[in-house]
Amino acid sequence: MILRRLTQHVKDQNWVAVALDFLIVVLGVFIGLQISNWNDARALDRLERNYLLQLKDEVAQNRRVTEYQIVYVDIVVETGKRALAYLESDRACDDDCADLLVDFFHASQVWGAPRTLTIFEEMERLGLPRDAERRKTLLDLYRFLDGWNFVNLSPPAYRESVRGYFSPDVSEALWRDCIRYPDDVFEELVRDCVDELRAMDTSAMLEDMRASPDLANQLRYWIGQNVVAQVLLPDALGYSDAAQAAIDEALAR
Repeated sequence: MILRRLTQHVKDQNWVAVALDFLIVVLGVFIGLQISNWNDARALDRLERNYLLQLKDEVAQNRRVTEYQIVYVDIVVETGKRALAYLESDRACDDDCADLLVDFFHASQVWGAPRTLTIFEEMERLGLPRDAERRKTLLDLYRFLDGWNFVNLSPPAYRESVRGYFSPDVSEALWRDCIRYPDDVFEELVRDCVDELRAMDTSAMLEDMRASPDLANQLRYWIGQNVVAQVLLPDALGYSDAAQAAIDEALAR
């Protein structure tokens, strides 16, 4: 209809009407594009919000894993120091042989602490979040989570060496009652096997460990690696809190 009217106005040389027709066409196209852009922006807002809701849960779960790992690493370091003190001494284990053997066992542990990066990686692929400062805050956290875990890249030599001194009965008691799996993610170091170990000849195993020319150095190295984790892991909590605050701020808009 517009085209027919425009043609007629050209034939009639009604240039004012021609100009008005062109203006109507241009405005129509402009308004149509604006509505399309507005709808696209609203759809992108909804998409980003849905991802942020999922990311909030992912960040919270990763923070929980970090909290568990801080406790775990602290136990590895504490038990490792007690085990090392025994190796460096000439005292008999006397009444604490069973407890000391648990120390050697716990000091050998490696927990990979699986973290989930799926939602963030998908958001990054989509260019979300769009706010540059918010994106940097999230990147700080996920770069840390993705790169820090060099401590657990490979089992330490101490792990294999010390476990070679455990008898099958001792190993069974240690794995059954001195480590616990509350769910399919977390691992807890406990001491519920001590009473059972007291009925076994653990003192001879400990003396054999002390006679090893390599075990003390291997243990020192592994303690040192976990001390690095003790220093770094609390930073992840700070990054997590900043990420949660950034997400909450975005969701509140």
